[in-house]
Amino acid sequence: MSSREAAMATTIGDNAVVIDYDDDFIRAGYAVPEREPGVLQPALVRPAGSGAGGETSRPIRDRRVEDWDQLEALLADVFYRQCAWVKGDEGACLITEPVFTSKADRERLTQMMFESFNVSGLYVAEQPVAALYAVGKVTGVSVDVGYSVTDVAPVVEGSLVSPAAQRCEAGHSLVTAELIARCGEEHRRLREHERDAVRDATAAVAPSRDDASGGASLKDETYTLPDGRKVSVSGAARRECVEHGLFRPVGRAGLVDAAAASIAACPAEQRRAVVDAVGVCGAWAGRAEGLDARILADLEQQLPPSMKPFLASTPEYMPAGTARWAPWIGGAILSKVVFTHNQHVTKVEYQETGPSVAAKLKG
Repeated sequence: MSSREAAMATTIGDNAVVIDYDDDFIRAGYAVPEREPGVLQPALVRPAGSGAGGETSRPIRDRRVEDWDQLEALLADVFYRQCAWVKGDEGACLITEPVFTSKADRERLTQMMFESFNVSGLYVAEQPVAALYAVGKVTGVSVDVGYSVTDVAPVVEGSLVSPAAQRCEAGHSLVTAELIARCGEEHRRLREHERDAVRDATAAVAPSRDDASGGASLKDETYTLPDGRKVSVSGAARRECVEHGLFRPVGRAGLVDAAAASIAACPAEQRRAVVDAVGVCGAWAGRAEGLDARILADLEQQLPPSMKPFLASTPEYMPAGTARWAPWIGGAILSKVVFTHNQHVTKVEYQETGPSVAAKLKG
C-alpha cells in the first residue's frame, strides 16, 4: 500500500459508521470502541399517515431482513439525520452480520450500501467474531441472546466455526410472552414498550435449574409505569418467564442446549480452547442480572467433567455495558484494523464487479 493509500485508509477508518442490528433495534454510531453506540434506532416502521397509534411492522425477523425497502428507510434516517452524513460526501461503513446470513442477502446488502448510500468503503464482520473482539478474545464461544432468537457460535483465532453454529428460538421477546401468559389481563393491556419495561425490571434469573424448579420463593414485585399505573408480578412469574423463555422453552431447545450442541460440533482439538471464553452478549443479556453465571453453571453440567467453561469477562478499560453492545463495540474495534489495512471493499471494486464483490466481505 502506498503512503497516499495508507493515509486515505486511515481517514476512512476514523470516520467509519458501525451498524449492528437485531429484530428490535439498529445500533449505530461512529467507530469509537471505548463508548456505547451513539444511535439506538428501533427496528420498527410505521406506515405513513397512520399516526402515532398506527400499527408498526418489523423489517427484520429472526435476524433476517424481510423487507429491504423498510430497512433502507431506517438506515437512511440513521446515516443522514442521526450520523449527519451529507449526500455526495458519505463515509465508510462496517456492518456486523448475523450467523446464517445467506449469500444472496449479503449481496443485496452490499448493493444497498453502495447504490443507495454511496458508501466510500464497506466491510462486513460476523457478529460472533465482533462480540468476542469486544472482550479482547479471538477464540471462544459467543452466546448472543437476541430479541426472538439466540445464536451460539464458536470462534477460533478470529474465524467463525460455521458448521458448529447453532440458533434456537429463545429470546427476550419470548420472556415477555411468558410473563404476559402468567400475569393475565393486566399485562395484555400494556403497550409493547411498557411490557418490555416491566420485564426488564421484574424478571429474575434463577442461579441453577434446581433453584428454578424448587428453590426459595421470590417476593412479588410491583412496577410503576411513568404514568403512575402499577403492575404487579408474582414471584413465581418473575422466575418462570425466564426459565420458559430462555432455558426451557416448551417443545424447543433452550439456549444452553444450543451452546452445548455447538461446542460438541466443534472438532475435538478446538473444544477445550473455545470453552475457555464463553461470551454472553445481547441487548437483554446486559440487563438480566445473573444470566451469564446461570448459562455457565448449566453449561458446566452438560459438558464432560474434563471440560470446564469460563466466562469471557469484560476488561476493566471497556465500558460497563460492553456485554449489552458487544457486537457493535467489537465492530468499532475491527474497523480500526480493516480500513487501515485496506481489507474493505471500495467503491471502485464494487463498480467493477457488482454485488458479487460481497464474497470478499465474508470476514
